[in-house]
Amino acid sequence: MRLLWTVANWKRTGPVEPSLDLAAALDRRGHEVLVVTGRPVGSAPDEAGEAAEARGLQRLRLGLALRKHVGFLANRRDARGVAAHLRARTPDAVVVTLRNDHRIVARALAQAGLGVPLVRTWFEDGAEAPGDEEATLLRAAAAVVVFGAGPAATLQRAGVAPERVVVLAPPLDVDRVRRGATDVAAARAGFLAPPGALVVGLVARVQPHRRFDLLWDALALLRDRGASVFAVVVGRGTSFHDVAREPVARRRLEDRVRFAGYLRGSAYASALAAFDAQLLLVPGSDPTVRALREGMALGVPSVVTRLGLLPDLVEHGRTGLVVDDAPAALADALARLAADPQARAAMGVAAAARAETSFALGRVAERLEAALAAAAQRATAR
Repeated sequence: MRLLWTVANWKRTGPVEPSLDLAAALDRRGHEVLVVTGRPVGSAPDEAGEAAEARGLQRLRLGLALRKHVGFLANRRDARGVAAHLRARTPDAVVVTLRNDHRIVARALAQAGLGVPLVRTWFEDGAEAPGDEEATLLRAAAAVVVFGAGPAATLQRAGVAPERVVVLAPPLDVDRVRRGATDVAAARAGFLAPPGALVVGLVARVQPHRRFDLLWDALALLRDRGASVFAVVVGRGTSFHDVAREPVARRRLEDRVRFAGYLRGSAYASALAAFDAQLLLVPGSDPTVRALREGMALGVPSVVTRLGLLPDLVEHGRTGLVVDDAPAALADALARLAADPQARAAMGVAAAARAETSFALGRVAERLEAALAAAAQRATAR
């Protein structure tokens, strides 16, 4: 198949990289995948475009803005540009990643007068129903790909025909993640954790809505109980002082918390692999929580709350622990992992196996390939 793949963003944030991972997996399966990403603003780095090229994808330069958020004039210009490309090099299907490229491509297909199927990847957890405009777009799509039972149910309640909703596991390049963990011992030493402590890692932007207060309160409870638990935070944010530095100092937790900052590449993967356990309290801009799944691929057991897709990703008692979003519940879960290294190791092994059988790119891409082929076949029949 020939596929046009659009990403209305120039940043690597949110679902951009999972979408590009899927595109690359289909490219490796022999399909022609032509990718268009958003144009950077000003002198900003071309993050999404570089991420596409790093994956070996063929990138089209059509002069599009492809903004994440709607722009009346920019969207009209983009739609004309996409329509011209569609007429010149008609694909078997178009895959759109975000709401605004969905708007643009739907308009372009109408302008071009083509019956090419439009397939949307909906990287949401289903906690909120789509707005009226997006619901209309989703109902008109040839297929909508979601990454959990919750989002599928939400879309069906919004009027999307059940046969057009395709449920996949969220994709992850498991092999790439594992290849990146090149110096785990050095990463572990860099944490400066006390000998014998349970090292729990949290990868997240340091923002108020990510509920760091739960972790600080749980660590204070564990200290008072005499449990040796040490936390490493990987991430940064504009609210760092108010959300992290000051609350940690106020609770006198400086000897139990390490701020590792923003990590990339092998330093990032090595840090994940060096954790004894990982923690995720609130999903961020990517509801499929890639960082959590990367830790699973590296054999790290998880402690998560019941929010969003987290309970879909972590099997309680097998690949980790699912707890209420309360300090006492979180402290109990961490104490349980600290006290039972054997159970912790077994959960890590099960987490790695889950990543291979459910999240691995090849498996997810194979199912997506079948969905795209069916959509193209239905369009041809019409």
